[in-house]
Amino acid sequence: MVIFRDTTECKVAERKQRGLAVRDSLTMLYNHSYLKQALEREVARAGKQGSKVAYLTMDVDNFKSYNDQFGHPAGNELLRQLARLLEKNVRRTDIVGRCGWDEFAVILPGADQTVAVEIGERLRQAIMEYPFPYRELMPGGRITVSVGVSCFPDSASNASELISQANEAMYNAKCNAKNRVAAWFLAFKELEPDWPGERDVLYSIGELLAMVNKKDRYTYGHSEKVAYYATALARAAGLTQEEVKKIKVAAFLHDLGKVDIPEEILNKPGPLSDAERELCQRHPVIGAEIVQQIKSLREVVPLIRHHHERYDGKGYPDGLAGEAIPLGARIIAIADSFDAMTTNRPYRRAKTHREAIQELRKEAGRQFDPHLAELFVTKCVGSGSGNAGKVETRLPAPPECDFEEHPVTKR
Repeated sequence: MVIFRDTTECKVAERKQRGLAVRDSLTMLYNHSYLKQALEREVARAGKQGSKVAYLTMDVDNFKSYNDQFGHPAGNELLRQLARLLEKNVRRTDIVGRCGWDEFAVILPGADQTVAVEIGERLRQAIMEYPFPYRELMPGGRITVSVGVSCFPDSASNASELISQANEAMYNAKCNAKNRVAAWFLAFKELEPDWPGERDVLYSIGELLAMVNKKDRYTYGHSEKVAYYATALARAAGLTQEEVKKIKVAAFLHDLGKVDIPEEILNKPGPLSDAERELCQRHPVIGAEIVQQIKSLREVVPLIRHHHERYDGKGYPDGLAGEAIPLGARIIAIADSFDAMTTNRPYRRAKTHREAIQELRKEAGRQFDPHLAELFVTKCVGSGSGNAGKVETRLPAPPECDFEEHPVTKR
C-alpha cells in the first residue's frame, strides 16, 4: 500500500516559521540575534579573503518624544516606514536589521570606512527628507537619525569590537549634535591612553580626522604615519609624556587645513602654478584656525601652524627660524618630510629609506633642526636600510596620492 500526502502547505508554514525566527515582528527586518550571527560570518569571510566589512548602527533622534506625543501606534508606523526606507537605500548585498526599540543596523560586506560613511550619509539624508507623519511637529520639522560606523579590519579586529565601536560612535553623535554620521577611527586606540576618561576630547579629534578622511583618504593615512614617526622622535628626544601627547595629536591633525584645498590640486600630477602653490601653503594656517576653535586643543595650535617652517627661516607661513620654531613643529616637520619622501607621488617615485635619510642629513641645519634630524636617523629609522625597513613594516602603506610640498622633494 502506498499513501501520498500533499505537504506543500506544511513546508511553506515551516519555512515561514524559520523566517519569522530571524525577523523582527514589527518591521520584518532581521532581528538582533540574526544580525550578530551574520556579522560574525561576514567578519570571518573578510578575514579569510583579505577584504573588509563595515558595521553601521543608527538611533532615531527624539523618538521617545515622538511616541509620547503621538502614541505608540504612530511610533510603530514610523519604525515600519523607516525600515522600508533603509532597505531601499542600501546596496543589494547589505544586511539591514533592527537591534533595539528605535535602533537599526546595517552590515556592509566589502565596504571600507569611506564607503560606509557615504552610505550612512545617504541614509541620514533620505530619512531627514522623508515625509513621516507629524514630522513638522518635531524639532527642526523633520525626523532625523544619529549614525555610527566602524570597519574591519581597519579599526576593529572582530565582530564584537565592530559593534562596540559603531555604538560608541553613534552615541557620541547623538550626545553632541544629533542628525550626523560619526566614524570610529583607529587613531582612538593611539590617543585613548593619553586622554583617559576624556571621551569628548577624543571625539572632537575624531570629528576633525573625519574631515580629513572624507576629503582625501591618503592624507588621513599619511597623518597616521606622521603621528607614529613624530611620537617616536619626541620620545627619543626625552620629552615628557605631556609633551609627547601634544605632539602626537598635532601630528594627526597637521594637514587638517587641506580640507579647503580642491581635490584637483591635491592630486595634481604635474607642477603647481604660483596661485595653486600659494593656496597649498595656506593649509597650516587654515588647520590652526580650525583647531583653535576647540578649547581643549588650543595648546597644539602653534605646532600645526608652524610645521612647514624651515630651520633657516625660509619656510612658511611666518618665516620663523631656529629655536623660534616650536619644538613640536620641528619634530613634525621631520616626520612629515620623511613619510612624504618614502611614499610614491603622482609626479615621482618614492625614495628608499636610505635615500630619504641622506636627504635629511643633507638638509640638516637648513630645512631641519640638525640635532633632531640626526636623532631621528639614529634612534627612529636607523642609519641604514635594515633598521628603516623594520619601522616601515609596522605602518600601513598609504595609497599613492598626495601633494606634499617639501623643499627636499621638489616637483
